[in-house]
Amino acid sequence: MVQTRKQKILLVMTAFVLLLNACGGASQNQSEIATAVAQTVQAQNSLTEAAQVPTFTAIPPTLASDATTTPATDVILPTSTATLAPNLGCTLSANLIQEDPPDGTIYKPGETFYKRWWLQNTGTCTWDKTYKLVFWDGDLMGGSASYSLPEVVAPGETKEIPILLQAPTTLGETTGYWRLRSPWGFDFGVGPTSQSFYVQIIVSDSTEVEYGVTSVTYSLERDPLAGCPTNVRYKATAVITTNGPAKVQYYWRYSDGGKTSKETLNFNEAGSKTVTATYTLLAKANSGERWMRIVILSPVYREWEPVTFIHNCQ
Repeated sequence: MVQTRKQKILLVMTAFVLLLNACGGASQNQSEIATAVAQTVQAQNSLTEAAQVPTFTAIPPTLASDATTTPATDVILPTSTATLAPNLGCTLSANLIQEDPPDGTIYKPGETFYKRWWLQNTGTCTWDKTYKLVFWDGDLMGGSASYSLPEVVAPGETKEIPILLQAPTTLGETTGYWRLRSPWGFDFGVGPTSQSFYVQIIVSDSTEVEYGVTSVTYSLERDPLAGCPTNVRYKATAVITTNGPAKVQYYWRYSDGGKTSKETLNFNEAGSKTVTATYTLLAKANSGERWMRIVILSPVYREWEPVTFIHNCQ
């Protein structure tokens, strides 16, 4: 194809030179004509060789990242390679210390509310304001896809992260999951397995909402921590949570058939209250498993799962 093109151009240029020679008379030297044709061929060869030289388009390098998900739409990643580098010599982890309102709180359709998480920085990276709270899954509840952290959180510190949300118009239970994101796009949650933390509410348009206890969680302490003196005391702490204002009556029941007197907790709004009880065993008490549990008498009767422990002093 290139050779044919060269021949065509050569013929055209030769004809053009001959025409000039005819017009200009015999005064034009034949050697000059040959020189002109040779220069034309040389120029065409140079153009052909230049056209055959391959060209390369520079491709920018791909930056490595530990992120496994697409960033939220309002997250703009920085262009600095150093900032994007995932290995900064520090670690990212968090614990959920407290939240408000508690899961299962009842709201009317379209009602706005604040969700607050108290998160502890258990890693070694400092969370500055370029870190974000990002929506992960479920119901966004009228919130934004991401929020910049309101303040700097140094390693070991616990800070509140509040966001304004709105209950959907669809009735029933709904949940939205959230995570944290570093400036270089690494998403992480809370706890040893980096779980997403969430907001869970119940949407109801009932004019006569029945609020009640939504959860009971326990912790247990042994006194003394080890050994078996005359008495061994097991102190149980229960956190009782309601989804709204309620008058809660309860008592503790023990595995040996004993129980405490009836107690009353008054909740002015959705929240949690802490109560305790102690199970005392003498040194000669038989070894084996024992338990303590909360029994809710009102507003709705329920025997919650117990906290169990193994007593072994033989």
